[in-house]
Amino acid sequence: MSRILIIIEQSENRRLLAESLSKYYEVAIADSVVQAGKAVPLLDEPFDLCILDGPALDRLWEWVQARKHKEQPVFVPFLLITVRPDVKLLTRHLWQTIDELITKPLEKLELQARVEMLLRSRRLSLQLQIALEQERELKEQKSRFVSIVSHEFRNPLNVIYGFIRLLQQRDFPKEQQYEFFQRIQAAVSRMVALLDDVLILGKSEAGSLASNPVELALEPFCRKLIEEIKFSTNTKHTIDLKCEDECFIVHMDEALLRHVLTNLLSNAIKYSAPDSTIQVRLQCKSETVIFQVQDEGIGIAPADQERLFESFYRASNVGKIPGTGLGLTIVKQAVERYGGTIALKSKINVGTTFTVTLPISSEIS
Repeated sequence: MSRILIIIEQSENRRLLAESLSKYYEVAIADSVVQAGKAVPLLDEPFDLCILDGPALDRLWEWVQARKHKEQPVFVPFLLITVRPDVKLLTRHLWQTIDELITKPLEKLELQARVEMLLRSRRLSLQLQIALEQERELKEQKSRFVSIVSHEFRNPLNVIYGFIRLLQQRDFPKEQQYEFFQRIQAAVSRMVALLDDVLILGKSEAGSLASNPVELALEPFCRKLIEEIKFSTNTKHTIDLKCEDECFIVHMDEALLRHVLTNLLSNAIKYSAPDSTIQVRLQCKSETVIFQVQDEGIGIAPADQERLFESFYRASNVGKIPGTGLGLTIVKQAVERYGGTIALKSKINVGTTFTVTLPISSEIS
């Protein structure tokens, strides 16, 4: 609801004006300004329109100018209620401060029309400012995105290029060649994963994520996925899957589930010690499936948890551990678009647990 500040000298006029406007707007009255001849704390509070009379403007015109300057580029309107002699007296301040004026005696319909027009201009100004801020933020995000993705691609490309050069320059024992090829394969896998993240993020933000639910045996699917991740990352972690309920065939989007669990498991591997254990719990309810991925890693500070799902945001304690800050953003968007939820619990140097709840029949909403 729009908030109107009234600064009128005569108490009865203040009361009548407030009574009329309070039917449609929130009204605040600065009833001591004119008598005291100075600004009171109420003048520092937010409002969408200020209605004042000639004596108030004569005493507070500097405050009016300062308030307008403070809110720029957002438009904050001031409406003057006056009699014609006041207009002559206030000419020196009038056009520098006032956006609209109305003369006494007041007509209710005219007053309401003037008020609504000024408030509409205020709303449009606020919307424009929000749009400009969003555009500026989007440009900054795009710039960060190009920088981060370029850096993330450059590292595996350097690895691939370096080992290929080595293999071209001389013959190595087969065991060492195999090690080189494993590193090249790992670098290619990182690039493919990053490309998948970028593509899914683009589709999610464009609202074009396709839904393809299939019949899926959850427990075998999870066990196979864990083996694939262990092989592709060459991790020494112990990944323990516990199925707490009987999970039979469900109707879910396999690509969505694979992407979500791969991101969560990859993060658990990345941010925990190589000899630690990662717990994966699977619970099948009547209408939902719950997945929990728990690690014994570095943990996430409470201040970072609030922003963890924002694009490009990374926790303050990740140090030199590589990453783009896109994975969890994509996971959250994908999960929510399929009608699910994601939550986390974490403690520094203890570990993190992510809990994903998905409907058994997962369709994009």
